[in-house]
Amino acid sequence: MSLVRVAALVAGLSLVEAFFMPWFGSQGLLLSGQFLHNFLTGASPSELRRFLPNTSSSEIQLLRMLVDLFPMCGAVAVATVLIGGLSSSARRLANIVWGLSGLIPLGAWAVGIGRLPAGSTLEIGLWLIGGGALIVIISLVLELWVSRAGV
Repeated sequence: MSLVRVAALVAGLSLVEAFFMPWFGSQGLLLSGQFLHNFLTGASPSELRRFLPNTSSSEIQLLRMLVDLFPMCGAVAVATVLIGGLSSSARRLANIVWGLSGLIPLGAWAVGIGRLPAGSTLEIGLWLIGGGALIVIISLVLELWVSRAGV
C-alpha cells in the first residue's frame, strides 16, 4: 500500500476519532460530537428549546445528522482506501467514494463552522475534522497523480 493511501487511512481515522474530542466551547462547556449526538437524541423538547431556542425540530434532526456525518465519512474513507488499495478491479469506484468521503465532510465543516453559537471557541475536534477531510482529498489527488505519472 502506498504512503499516500496510508496518509488517507490516518486522515479517515482522524474524522472518526474527532467525534469523541471537544469541538467547541460555549458558556464554559466543552462540547464534543459524542455529547451533541447524545443530547440531540435524548433531550426532551423543552430542553432542546431551552438550548436551541430558535430551532425547529427538522433543524435539530439535520444538526444531529451533521454531527453523525463526520465519523461516518471517516469510516467510509478508511474502507474505500483499503478496498481501492487491495483490489484493482474496484479501484475506480473506490476512488470516487474516497473523494466524496473527503469532500462532503469538508463542505459540511465549512458551512457548520460559521453557524456556531456566538462567542464559541474552536477546539481540537473541529480542527481535526477540517484537517482530516482536507488530507483525505489531497491524498486522493496525489494518488491519482502518482498513478498517472507512473512514479
